[in-house]
Amino acid sequence: MKIFQPMKSSVTIVSSDTKDNIYMVLNTGKSQHTGMDTHTHVHTHTHTHIYFIQFFAHYYIHTGRAWSILRALVVVLGLLCVLLLIGIIVLLTKKTRDKTTMLPTNGGQNMQDQKFCFPRHTDTSYVKITPDYEDPLTHVTLCMRYKTKYSRKQQSLFSLATYSTDNAFLLFIERTGKFSLTVNAFEIYTDVVSPPDQWNSVCASWSVCGEAHLWLNDKSFDLGKISTRRNIRTKPIVLIGQEQDTYGNNLDIAQCFVGEVNDIYLWGHEGPTAVVTEFMWMKPSPSHGKFLISWRALNYTLSGHVLVMSSTTVCNHPA
Repeated sequence: MKIFQPMKSSVTIVSSDTKDNIYMVLNTGKSQHTGMDTHTHVHTHTHTHIYFIQFFAHYYIHTGRAWSILRALVVVLGLLCVLLLIGIIVLLTKKTRDKTTMLPTNGGQNMQDQKFCFPRHTDTSYVKITPDYEDPLTHVTLCMRYKTKYSRKQQSLFSLATYSTDNAFLLFIERTGKFSLTVNAFEIYTDVVSPPDQWNSVCASWSVCGEAHLWLNDKSFDLGKISTRRNIRTKPIVLIGQEQDTYGNNLDIAQCFVGEVNDIYLWGHEGPTAVVTEFMWMKPSPSHGKFLISWRALNYTLSGHVLVMSSTTVCNHPA
């Protein structure tokens, strides 16, 4: 009877301890190694290779699925990041376009985030602006923001004069602290009080049919009729901070403005409600017609002690 001689590698590779460990890991149960013959060793060696193959196949399959899922998640996250980036670019582009469409085509300096400071009582300090129009005006809408600490002082906010009429369009604060509006030398006194020590948004409009309106901080006031069937002549001079008693001259220190001014806009077309609403919401737009004066493209010259400063800088003026 031929006796089978076990291979050294079989004895070396598979011991009873190794076999038991493999069975324990693979949950195949334990086998007690108590005097197995050489044939049992070979059988155990064969089954050990099979279990190893099954273990690694099972591990590879599940690991491959995990990597596939991970790669899919990475792709999805990458696509989400790309979409988010595209959305941010579109939003920034829209905001930039909205800002640039507010600019008229008549040149000038963009005064956004700036203001004029009138710190002193004087008859020589003013801002001179030349409106951009060539034909007589049949409609005017003025909007601006201002701040002054005085509640009982005559102050000229906006003075437009032509060669034939010094007070062609004048927005004025009377000694009572109430507004008045003058068009072609015809004056209307109102009961609208200018609040001191705060920023105020004010608009005034007039049409050739005589209708006049005033807005102050989102409140509207019908001023009745003034200067009917007369337009406002060409070649105007606009002064901010002083009233013109003659064409560009004859200024009075008692009527000077002391405080801060910004966001000056002037339109020369009908339909003031839409532009006033946009102005009150701080979104003046040329979509309703061309600017005659625009804060974002301002042609101006300074006279006397008028300061141009950031809108966040304090404008100090005497008590």
